[in-house]
Amino acid sequence: MLQVERGGLKLFVSSLKAGGRPMNNMMGRVFGFLALLMVWGCGDFWGRKTKLDFIEVPQYDNTLVSYVPILPYWEGFVAPVDMCVGYDRLLYVADSGAGAIVCLDMAGRELGRLALPGVHAVAQDRRLDLLAAAFVDTVIGGVPYRLDAIYRIRLAQAEGYGLRYARVVRRLVHPFYFQSTFSTNDTLVRFRRIAVLGDNSYYVIRNGPDNTATKFGGPDDAVIKFDAEDRWVEVVVVESSLGTQPDFFKGPWGLVTRARPPQSPFVSTAPDFWVGQVGVGVPLRVQHIVVREGEQGRFYAVDDSWVVGDTSKADGFLAVPGRFRRPEGLTLTGGTQPYLIVADAELDSVYVFTLRGLEGVLPPPAAGSSKLIKVSFGGSGSGPLNMRRPTAVAHMDKILYVCDAGNRRIMRLRLTTDF
Repeated sequence: MLQVERGGLKLFVSSLKAGGRPMNNMMGRVFGFLALLMVWGCGDFWGRKTKLDFIEVPQYDNTLVSYVPILPYWEGFVAPVDMCVGYDRLLYVADSGAGAIVCLDMAGRELGRLALPGVHAVAQDRRLDLLAAAFVDTVIGGVPYRLDAIYRIRLAQAEGYGLRYARVVRRLVHPFYFQSTFSTNDTLVRFRRIAVLGDNSYYVIRNGPDNTATKFGGPDDAVIKFDAEDRWVEVVVVESSLGTQPDFFKGPWGLVTRARPPQSPFVSTAPDFWVGQVGVGVPLRVQHIVVREGEQGRFYAVDDSWVVGDTSKADGFLAVPGRFRRPEGLTLTGGTQPYLIVADAELDSVYVFTLRGLEGVLPPPAAGSSKLIKVSFGGSGSGPLNMRRPTAVAHMDKILYVCDAGNRRIMRLRLTTDF
């Protein structure tokens, strides 16, 4: 006897013979029936072909890859202008309007603050000291002046660790870290950004009005380097296609190196850096400066290996003249595939590039394409993806932090592919 049920096919053989026929005839009929069922699987009972147009074909949508806000944003600042994610995995904000460095944990809880008049730059080295740029009031020749200075702030004290215990252990006042003379132009010099290297030496962005190329100590607009003990090492002189250029930088502002948290023996010690420039007449406002070896020894050079114009790889490119206006904030993401993130304070936007200068991020494996997907965002306003004068960016654990100075807040965002 043969019985077909909903849960599947069941065969019941009641005897070795069926109606006097041998068992092999019976089994032949069973296999024939199974073959018939296989044919029916592609059609209806009468063998007509089943229509499959009701099945939806999966469609991949690039718009699903984007930065999305993590709300609420962190507010309560007066004029936040710079920030960094430290090697202690805390966020430090330079709130110039409040005259303080503010420390937050990754949940946005304030852990402490340190008063520092007019603070406008902050970074942390691998010894967990803060380096900050802020003003110092002094008297020279009986005349009071306000000068810019770099402060080394030690967070680890016998009483505990953090801003509540912090002490200033050193100040480097401009221009006295490299010379003993002083002019009134020095009151106009500002340190814009600080970026630490893996060996705790660091670069500093300097702006000012006197940009004489042959001036001792270099032009005011410069990238200068200090060693791990805060001794002035050099002014970065760049070799380019135009030759040796001590005055290469025009209004330098944004700055980032390859060294970044978390604390690890594998933190990069490479001396190269990325710089953003806001000066007049600069066609390529974001540049990668590398260190090379030549017959005369080590020298700084412009990286000219950017990829431009290959639309099979991306729809946007970093090294396009006029691409930026005020790239004040630069950072690198973590991971094996780091990206360069640029915050343009005039365009009120944040842009994402590969280290080869291609705009966008890699698509997920299901995309079926290797072309990068644009995830840049912004536009003037106070909405979730809008900004007013973004001046700094930072990145940690797949979270992007944006210092939205005009809206007096810290934005947090994450790529949809990182959730």
